[in-house]
Amino acid sequence: MKITLTTKTSQQLSLTPQLQQAIRLLTLSNLELRQELDDFVRDNPLLELEDVADAPVSEAEPEGPTEAADNREEELDSLADWKTKQAGDGDDDGREDQDQSTISLNSHLREQAAGLQLEPKDRLWLEILIEALDEDGYLRDDLQEIAASFDHVFIEHFDEPLLEEEYLVGLRLLQSLEPAGVGARNLQECLLLQLEVFRQACTAFDASQSNSTSEERLTASHYALARRLIEDHIETLGNANPVSLAKTLGEDKNDLVEALRLVRSLNPRPAGLFRDQHAGYLIPDVVVYKTRNGLWRARLASGALPKLSINNDYAQLIKTTGGEPSNLSQKLQEARWMLKNIQQRSETILRVSQAIVEAQQAFFEDGPKAMRPLVLRDIAEECELHESTVSRVTSQKFMLTPLGCFELKYFFGSHVSTDDGGTASATSLRAQIADWIKGETPGKPLSDQAIADRFAESGVVVARRTVAKYREALRIPSAAQRRHR
Repeated sequence: MKITLTTKTSQQLSLTPQLQQAIRLLTLSNLELRQELDDFVRDNPLLELEDVADAPVSEAEPEGPTEAADNREEELDSLADWKTKQAGDGDDDGREDQDQSTISLNSHLREQAAGLQLEPKDRLWLEILIEALDEDGYLRDDLQEIAASFDHVFIEHFDEPLLEEEYLVGLRLLQSLEPAGVGARNLQECLLLQLEVFRQACTAFDASQSNSTSEERLTASHYALARRLIEDHIETLGNANPVSLAKTLGEDKNDLVEALRLVRSLNPRPAGLFRDQHAGYLIPDVVVYKTRNGLWRARLASGALPKLSINNDYAQLIKTTGGEPSNLSQKLQEARWMLKNIQQRSETILRVSQAIVEAQQAFFEDGPKAMRPLVLRDIAEECELHESTVSRVTSQKFMLTPLGCFELKYFFGSHVSTDDGGTASATSLRAQIADWIKGETPGKPLSDQAIADRFAESGVVVARRTVAKYREALRIPSAAQRRHR
């Protein structure tokens, strides 16, 4: 084999420091961006921060389209005070820990995923699934629908879409992470995942130790009975009578009591420990208002971020000395990059928010039942942005509306087909389910199949299991549980 030297010309994408900074800033929430700016100002004396005072909320329309008019209308710039509940038993109001930051579920899962040896395709799919989790740690959306939304990303990077057999690979990886039960698609699967983890942990423990507890002395039959209860009787576990249930199942009463206690010790909301741990506030990025001609529009909440400016004294010093002193010229350039990237971030958020508002005009008029189907690709095409950019913009960014404060991701969701060939938003279907259940006859609750039949009568094709998934997402008990209330 002869060794030779050759030259080869190729094209390779290189991310400049400015572009890397712009991408990172776009991903940050307002609170995270404030912290980033505080750190930057400490290292760069040329950039100054001036906090904007909080102002009351108003739904009035700005006087004019100019930025100056927006700044004059301070009543539209406000903080949405979403005070969260304290995790735990609730006796401590958590004031001492109020300023301590807590890790989010997504960050906790990403840290675990970073330690796994995965193929690039599996890693990307796992990260997508982590982002798709709801606030309780469930994966409510269908795997095929999630994968279909990112087909172009997989084709771009791996020359092929995600294959069907690869769907479950990412799901199993997600469900193998802590906390146990995360990534479950329904309550039943969540409890079964936790039960298996608990069984394996207790099996590995030496039950002969003198300090072993009753949980550690549970036998294989207790776990088998607990699994049977979850698989076949989950709808009645909330108010089950051990005596009658033991007679129905033909099991020993004491064994059934142990199995019930084991099931009730499981956590139906695996993400509960990673949210609402202390009082906190959400700061909206944009405010939605109604114009005089009846249309809804979005504008930036100018009070959301502090005012940035370059220190004039330092800038004048650099100008008069020709940029020679130490590294001030470099600091000045970095400050200008930061100002430009912050402005670009704000403009991108506003463009995406306005596109969402224009697409969801009916929602702001009539509420969640009027939500129309919307996917990231629709907004990406409207704003002429890459879909990954829209995904970054809508993550941890909030919109203050007359109906409440919503994360931008709230306005996207899966959809189902209608008889006339159209589609219906999952958000509108959930709102309709909640209304029907709220108005049901006491003592004769609507079953999931009855709700599916009602949708069919209105021309919307919804399977019974889909109705059950939406009902669980609303945290509404089953018909059997509502009947015994």
